Amino acid sequence: MVGRFFRLPKIRQYQYQPRYYDERKEALDKRIAQIKAEMGIDSDQPEGNKYFRGDYKSHIKGQMRGYFKHARREKRTSNIRLLLILLVLLALAWYIIYY
Repeated sequence: MVGRFFRLPKIRQYQYQPRYYDERKEALDKRIAQIKAEMGIDSDQPEGNKYFRGDYKSHIKGQMRGYFKHARREKRTSNIRLLLILLVLLALAWYIIYY
């Protein structure tokens, strides 16, 4: 129990994915889309690109909900820890005064 009094919060890690620009690939994709449009072939957006499917906003909402749940839990544990320290100090003061 003593070890949990001084527990530090975990380090937050970020999901950073660098983006690269390939001019030749962009030109090729543009040309392929143009040819498909001329031929009348329906071209959907790629499945892997979730930022253009409308999932971006819901992804941010989910992250914020998780953050607030974590912050609420940390605040609760902090309050409990403070209450326990206060009770120990009051018990110690009572013991010193009356004995």
